[in-house]
Amino acid sequence: MKHFYLKRALFVLVLLFTAIISKAQSNDELLNLLIKKNLLTQQEADSLRSDLALKEQQKRDKDRENQHNLFIGSRALQISGLVQARYQGFAQSGVNDAFDLHRARLDAKGNITDQWSYEVYTEFAGTTKLLDAYTAYKFADFLKLQAGQFKVPLGYESLVGDAQLDFIDRSQVVEALAERSKDVIGNQNGRDLGIQVSGSFAKVSDRYLFDYTFGVFNGAGYNATTDNNNHKDIAARLGVHPLKGLDLGGSLYEGEDIPVATTKVPNPVTQARNRYGFDARYVTGPFSITTEYLHGTDASVHRDGWYAQAGYFVIPQVQLVAKYDTYDPSKIVTTDRSIIYNGGVNFVFNKWTKLAVDYLYKHEETTQIKNNIIEAQLQIAF
Repeated sequence: MKHFYLKRALFVLVLLFTAIISKAQSNDELLNLLIKKNLLTQQEADSLRSDLALKEQQKRDKDRENQHNLFIGSRALQISGLVQARYQGFAQSGVNDAFDLHRARLDAKGNITDQWSYEVYTEFAGTTKLLDAYTAYKFADFLKLQAGQFKVPLGYESLVGDAQLDFIDRSQVVEALAERSKDVIGNQNGRDLGIQVSGSFAKVSDRYLFDYTFGVFNGAGYNATTDNNNHKDIAARLGVHPLKGLDLGGSLYEGEDIPVATTKVPNPVTQARNRYGFDARYVTGPFSITTEYLHGTDASVHRDGWYAQAGYFVIPQVQLVAKYDTYDPSKIVTTDRSIIYNGGVNFVFNKWTKLAVDYLYKHEETTQIKNNIIEAQLQIAF
């Protein structure tokens, strides 16, 4: 009798799996087959049909709402934005203190169905730029497919949203090696055109132990009409979360790209542009600590840098932050390392608005000028 029920259960599972994968049989056909095999009674089948019909109707109602009742705040269309007004005071003579609009962004995103989602993210400060434009399909928590223009999965800080940064500026090594302002391929805001898969797996209690991302990109940066060479770049990142509040990560990037032309190299050619890095972050209560190391190879030039930062909320509205930030643009040259000691305070008025004040004390081996900076930035993110 025990083997009979085991065989019966296995048979039902095989039939259900086959029906889900192939979709060759309708629900009614499957239920009729189970009745014929004496694995379900007519009453049980009728009950299942009723439940399935109710779920299908609920799904149709949800899809109909998504398609025809688009409004701000719905699951199909969510509008958000970011405005950061900044003041910079320079200790260096000949450089004018000034106000500027650091970022002014508008974000439109949503879920058309439970699986399909999209995002269109635009920068309006300075020259208008399209930052993100992609669509994604989520098969399950462990598998999501994404295609379009979006952030390259390299490092930790480059992937943090601009509104969530503890400091006004990103670290030197991130700006130099993660397709940002000082990268050899120019400022791409950490983004590129391509396709990637990602997901999380091995869930324990309320968190996943691992998450991964693997992508293939042009390597020519964002808003490029075509690739500038026939080689495709790859990027991968693995995150590990062994303890609550502790996040560890490793990243790898391998590509061939054409650097931005300079007076020294007016006609650059395709060269290797490879990266790897490690990062760690721990948050407990009001205290957080983060560190990251990145190494880059551009042609035959090796570069690297790292930072370590800590933050503490004295009260829920006031956070003190400090960072040690160092970057070496060439491992061959021994006198070109730059170190920045960054200290600041964040006044968090509510979940939308924040005032950040940072002081950057710079020590650069290649220059002896006094070029420290004090910055203040008022942010609203909605």
